[in-house]
Amino acid sequence: MQKIIFLSLVFIGLALFPNESVAQSDRFQKLGVTLDPWSEAQIAFWTEIYSHYTTQDYVVHDTVNLAHVYGVVKSDKEAAAKKVETRKSLLHIYEIGKKAGSVNEADLNADEKKLFAVLDKNTDPKAYQYAADPMRFRTQLGQKDRLENAYSISRHYLTRMEEMLDEEGVPKEISRLPFVESSFNQSAHSSVGAIGIWQFMPQTAMRDLRVTPSIDERYDPLKSTRAAAKFLKRNESILKNWGLAIMAYNQGAGLELRAIKRLNTHDPVEIIRVFKDPQFHFASRNYLFEFLAMADVDTKHDLFFKKEEELKLPAFITVSFPTKLKIQTILTHYHVKESDARLLNPHFLSPIWSGAAAIPAHYPVRITGITLEEFRDLQYPKSQ
Repeated sequence: MQKIIFLSLVFIGLALFPNESVAQSDRFQKLGVTLDPWSEAQIAFWTEIYSHYTTQDYVVHDTVNLAHVYGVVKSDKEAAAKKVETRKSLLHIYEIGKKAGSVNEADLNADEKKLFAVLDKNTDPKAYQYAADPMRFRTQLGQKDRLENAYSISRHYLTRMEEMLDEEGVPKEISRLPFVESSFNQSAHSSVGAIGIWQFMPQTAMRDLRVTPSIDERYDPLKSTRAAAKFLKRNESILKNWGLAIMAYNQGAGLELRAIKRLNTHDPVEIIRVFKDPQFHFASRNYLFEFLAMADVDTKHDLFFKKEEELKLPAFITVSFPTKLKIQTILTHYHVKESDARLLNPHFLSPIWSGAAAIPAHYPVRITGITLEEFRDLQYPKSQ
């Protein structure tokens, strides 16, 4: 028989941060977010997903209160069985409580008592009936191994990304949003056409980025960070709250504006808890909590991940040319390694590297291994 694992994420949160109160409700006030015990429990769930469970772990949980975790298994098949088994037990508790007028722990068997504890020892039978709704069950894969790989990739960029956000007047903590968006995968390409670490859709990207068959700046972590900063700042100017601006990054500001008008509040936690709308689905409701959990994990990086030295991109200069040029001409003339050029110009696509397309005139190109003075001497040789 499959072993049942029940977890309490409030206690997990205490274990992860033993010297701190779980309810540090002011730690995200810079982002306009004040937390309460309920929202802390939601963040604790995502903290575990990022810092403890890997993609080999299937976490079965309630979709309304993420603190209600029913078990951790190792496959989709086991997760499906866990949901059926848990639902059956929840309905049995409901029937027992309905008959008695209240759920009494003494009337439950050992596994049911564990479920009783997971549901905060709620004595209302209807709580178990509601929890047994098939739509309330969800499976979440752990992300620790993906996040570890993401940190390895991000070491080239994070310091400069923080500087760019600060230059644009955006809180530098938001530089960690790509870990949620794409696991910091530069090549990330969603089924709906979102690309890069910031997962820009073409229509949104083209406001601030070049998107063509040969050059797609969504693939460039630095260029796309600048564009993301501008997009987030526009969101904040509309919504008057950085937490809401982060939520709007997921699907635009329209839904948040509707919530503000309906509820007469700019409090992100209140909106997440109360707002009902067919478009405000699980991913939308949890996007901010995922980011805040990521921010918490990032501050405790050394507790969860192997320590790695910060990497920086090689020193480079940014140059342009008065006429269009093939990349191989540039590499040959300025003695630049193609591997270095690819690292510095990830937004150049196959047509550029294959020579099928040229770099447009006056388009900036990053090159390394050469100083600006040396470049000028080669570009404009002095007459003998």
